[in-house]
Amino acid sequence: MSSASEGTVADARAMADSPPTAIMVGIFLAAYLSWRPSIDIMFTVSDLCLLIGGAQLLVRKHIPLEPFGLLSPLWFAAFALMMGGLLVSSLFCHDPTRWIIVALQYSVAWVVLPFLLMGHGAANTNRLACALLFGVFLMELIGIIVYFTYSGSFEDARATLGLDFLSGSGRLGAFATDANWNGATISMALPFAFYLRARRVIGLWQMLVIAGVLFYALLLSASATAFGSMVVAILFFVLFGDRRIRAYVLGGLVGIVALGIVLNAANVTLPAVFQKRVANALEAGDIAEAGTFEDRLGLAKDAWQRVGDHMFVGVGVDQDRVISPAGAPVHNMYLLLWVEGGFLALVGWIAMIGVGGVIGFTALKRDRLAGALALSVLATFLLFSAASPHMYARLWAVPVLLALAIALHGGEADLRRRSGRALSSRRMRALRYARG
Repeated sequence: MSSASEGTVADARAMADSPPTAIMVGIFLAAYLSWRPSIDIMFTVSDLCLLIGGAQLLVRKHIPLEPFGLLSPLWFAAFALMMGGLLVSSLFCHDPTRWIIVALQYSVAWVVLPFLLMGHGAANTNRLACALLFGVFLMELIGIIVYFTYSGSFEDARATLGLDFLSGSGRLGAFATDANWNGATISMALPFAFYLRARRVIGLWQMLVIAGVLFYALLLSASATAFGSMVVAILFFVLFGDRRIRAYVLGGLVGIVALGIVLNAANVTLPAVFQKRVANALEAGDIAEAGTFEDRLGLAKDAWQRVGDHMFVGVGVDQDRVISPAGAPVHNMYLLLWVEGGFLALVGWIAMIGVGGVIGFTALKRDRLAGALALSVLATFLLFSAASPHMYARLWAVPVLLALAIALHGGEADLRRRSGRALSSRRMRALRYARG
């Protein structure tokens, strides 16, 4: 078979194995939580697209049997342990109905999605990562434009644009329905921009424009946790990435510093909402001044006291808000699981995160770029786990799972190149032998 014919066959096979368009659209819209029929039901347009794409994968018989490779049994056992702890605790509190709803949401995010997003091969997984990155970029670009052009009231903005697209305090939540969640989305998306540029999937100017829009949108979200997570993600990339990624990250930092100097010379200051909630705390060196830190710390202290009374059997799903003196759940995933599901639920969650960490660190040996991406996204997720309640919204799961998928496929492209060179070398030797 000629090389042209081989290329045609390879292209046809790649097209047949490419992820369904519905999966691509679902990933693109993963952060658009306000795009749903009811704010009380966590079922978005993204979820619908992902389920349609999943059905197409089933028809094609392209569902991976082990999405996390050899660690798949450990991942699913850890998930079962977490949900089992929540179930037992909910049964003891005589109100298991909320467990059914929450278990369904967690199952979609952390059991169903791995089968849909993983196992597509390195090249196709990079395409999925592009869908995520460009989806977040478009959302933030729209958010910035609306932020500076919308003149209506907060109530009008909520009715027209969706829940907390613009918060009452002037923070940008965009379609993520919450400014902190929007900041988390940005923090987890930014490493994908560096990674995809280092892989030459996107151009240099594309990366710079995307990173600039994401960075400014993060300032408008005025989330101290998101800002800290972004810094940690960048540090992880510099620490674990190879020379290419260090060059891009350091170049980006130099660009940001240069832009800051130019803006300062032009008397352009930071967004007022960021200055008030984050920058002042950084300048004072006092984290207590950042956002609602004191309020969340108070919730954490109350939850820690309840842990002593519910060490092994928790109070049941969604009951922490009921028994809390503040009438709100603790914004800390670890404490929340311990209070509501007991110690076993907490162990299950930590074990799932541990599986992700093993995948990331193992990937460093094969592909430092893929490993750095996985660890950067996972580090951001870990930080937000300490500042968020239940994390079953797909805007949390999709970036983490895509980063782990890339880590699992790490080194495939280099392996194919080495195999191709070795095959060509053998063919040349055989040809010389035949001629000689």
